[in-house]
Amino acid sequence: TLQTGIGGIPNAVVALLAAGSGRDYGVHSEMFTDGLMRLQEAGKVRNRKGIYEGRSITTFAMGSRALYDWLEDREDVCFLPVDIVNDPAVIARNHDLVSINGALEIDLFGQVVADSIAGVQHSGIGGHEDFLAGAGLIADGRSLLCLPSTVTVRGETRSRVAPKLAAGSIVTSPRHQVDVVVTEHGIAELAGRTVGERAHLLAGIAHPDFRDELFEAARTIDRLGVR
Repeated sequence: TLQTGIGGIPNAVVALLAAGSGRDYGVHSEMFTDGLMRLQEAGKVRNRKGIYEGRSITTFAMGSRALYDWLEDREDVCFLPVDIVNDPAVIARNHDLVSINGALEIDLFGQVVADSIAGVQHSGIGGHEDFLAGAGLIADGRSLLCLPSTVTVRGETRSRVAPKLAAGSIVTSPRHQVDVVVTEHGIAELAGRTVGERAHLLAGIAHPDFRDELFEAARTIDRLGVR
């Protein structure tokens, strides 16, 4: 069962699944996207997911004109109120849920910023935290946070993996909810790890230009003995 959040990366991942060899997916996602449409068009969505069988579940659609035309009068895509779709207890009734969301920044403790930039609101929280929490209630559920390792601001390249969040940063999801973090440089599986282990794993998927300073910060966290 798939949930995909806003942003280019989650949409691209589902488009790749549509072109791949996998099949027998289900959809339970606050937002319905062009990527999910392509997955369903490819005949790979059967929605044998334990709840709302046979139907993709969503609250709203955002994408192309083709997506809106495709959705019109479809009986296999069901729009339900957000207090149902985003309820972690309802989410947790799905089988094998994989939540795929984006992020703007993460620090070595695993605190995630996904809806603000430099302390200024950029977008809405949406289902980000709800689906991390819901996936965490499923024995075989996983939640993936995907982000590029760097960002360029006024010509300066900065790491999206930070030793610690800057003062005034707004946390979208707390560190204890984070399961898997993905950049173009690798995967950090954080669930069940100590604070020090998390810091080293996150430093390892940062851009190589920033890894030395991040590993030094991770060693400092380890020396403090924070568990």
